[in-house]
Amino acid sequence: MSAQWIKPALIGVDGARPVAFGAPVDELLQACADDDAAVRYARGAAAMAACRRAAVDTVAAAPLPAGAADDVSALAEDQPLAAALRTIFRDGGERLQHEACLRLQALDRRLPPSAVAAALAAGQRSTRLRGALLPVLGERGRWLAGLNPDWAYAGGGDAAAAADGDDPARLWQEGSFEQRLQLLRTVRAGDPGVARGMLQQQLGELPAKERAEFAAALEVGLSADDEALLAGLLKDRGRDVRRIAAGLLARLPQSAHALRLLAWLAPLVTQERALLVKRWVVEAPQAADPDWAGAAIESARPQHDALGERAWWLYQLTRQAPLAWWCAHTGMSAAQCLAWAEKSDWKAALQRGWLERVGAQDPDWIVAMLEAPGRAFQGEHARLLAMLPAAERVRHWPRSFEQLWRHNRHDEVIDSCAPGQSLPADYSRAIVEGLYETVERDRLRHDWNLRPVIQSLVEVLHPQALREWRALPRSADETAAMSECLLAVERTVALRRLLHA
Repeated sequence: MSAQWIKPALIGVDGARPVAFGAPVDELLQACADDDAAVRYARGAAAMAACRRAAVDTVAAAPLPAGAADDVSALAEDQPLAAALRTIFRDGGERLQHEACLRLQALDRRLPPSAVAAALAAGQRSTRLRGALLPVLGERGRWLAGLNPDWAYAGGGDAAAAADGDDPARLWQEGSFEQRLQLLRTVRAGDPGVARGMLQQQLGELPAKERAEFAAALEVGLSADDEALLAGLLKDRGRDVRRIAAGLLARLPQSAHALRLLAWLAPLVTQERALLVKRWVVEAPQAADPDWAGAAIESARPQHDALGERAWWLYQLTRQAPLAWWCAHTGMSAAQCLAWAEKSDWKAALQRGWLERVGAQDPDWIVAMLEAPGRAFQGEHARLLAMLPAAERVRHWPRSFEQLWRHNRHDEVIDSCAPGQSLPADYSRAIVEGLYETVERDRLRHDWNLRPVIQSLVEVLHPQALREWRALPRSADETAAMSECLLAVERTVALRRLLHA
């Protein structure tokens, strides 16, 4: 019995309106001309139950949708890469799926039809994958997405035709959030002014989450021309929008916000004389400034934050100020600033603020944080390394697989590679040799933690190292778990070699 029938049976069938069962059954009940509502309901329910047993659907079938348009750029099903893509989107990890999308983009091809549904499901599970996935879905992917509300992120209906960039204006108006964000980033990279105009036109219509994401896209090509738009966002209702706008404005040295910010911070960082020596000291603000509200600085400390009230204020000022200002103001290098903060009563606020502020434009600060003693920045090594050029990261990594494994630093090496990035070729070869030696020495038999590490490392090896790959050593007395691990590694290598063939 369907839910539609249960409710009348529970609350009574004696209402002013007779219970509706659908056109064919209702017509038969009408012909019976039975005045008893309960009998009428029982007859209707019996008829529907009989239909159900006989697999008869009394509801008119919806018309079939039009088929997907032909896509000449879709990969042919009989190509080896098509089979690999089906496996990757059905069973592979997110990093491997991301790499597959980037390879298809590089080849200027779209997903084969047999991989589209699994790829859309993968995008449904991972928002991070969508940016790489959308350009390779092709006509069939967008057609299929239009038939399933769970895949709405890929767009459908009338907006689908514009998703390949043929009609960006239409895509900007009708596309999904992910499609419009990707379009904005693309336009921003080529013409920042056009992207700024697009965003200004739609800001008032967007929810806070989308405003924050779109505002963050202005980081690329940031210039003084963006100041007016960003200054307006300092009054936005969304906290994240205000924070992002303030951070971007602080990077424009002549913006009113940046000058006001440094005017607040400079009096807190001063020199004092101790005997014959001058030294720099920092003090947290004594009281909240009413003008902070217009600069995305909150006077009220979150209830569960570890910082005290004054440290909370200093941290917020610190996280907005450019790191270069600290060096210019004090004459100290990045490493000296970190050592100086270590001795300060306000080190927690300073270190937290600097860690949030550091970016790819601050390589000296990144290196100083990586080399700083203690544990202040230890948990952020992967994020810091990811900001450095790939060639610069190598000198901060363990030199061998043995060291990587013994010092438990594999996560920082793997996580410093963004999706689609790989380790340098020479470093990959060294890792592969260490991996062979590890398997030969039978370490996998007793070290369960090492098995998923090997799988993750294989996913970031340089394609050149994959071409030189030779089969892993095997032994006759392998356990089932070991065999499964080694087979999974070989399978991943085979898939990646197909991607880069």
